[in-house]
Amino acid sequence: MTKAGHSQTRLISMTFKELKFRDISDTHGEGARQAYVDLENGYDVSVVKHKGSYGSEKGLYEMGVFDNQRIGSYDTMCDPLGWGDTVKGWLTPEDVEKELKLLEQL
Repeated sequence: MTKAGHSQTRLISMTFKELKFRDISDTHGEGARQAYVDLENGYDVSVVKHKGSYGSEKGLYEMGVFDNQRIGSYDTMCDPLGWGDTVKGWLTPEDVEKELKLLEQL
């Protein structure tokens, strides 16, 4: 999940329906989509669903978090909510909203 050259959405208690997904089928297979969210606190979040993402076979989403301001390295993934990994999968749209709100509050 890289963010180079992608437009981002700034989050202020955003709903899942407000995420701006784009087609990434050319790099991740048919039906693949991704949205980026740029949080005010310096975290950037990628929300994806593609054939290799956790839960995609059940129509669910995966999130990854980037900490570009604190770590200072472009595309550095992190685990600020203690997921135990740099991505969290098997997320419903409601789960994505919940995680985004938690991240926004950091």
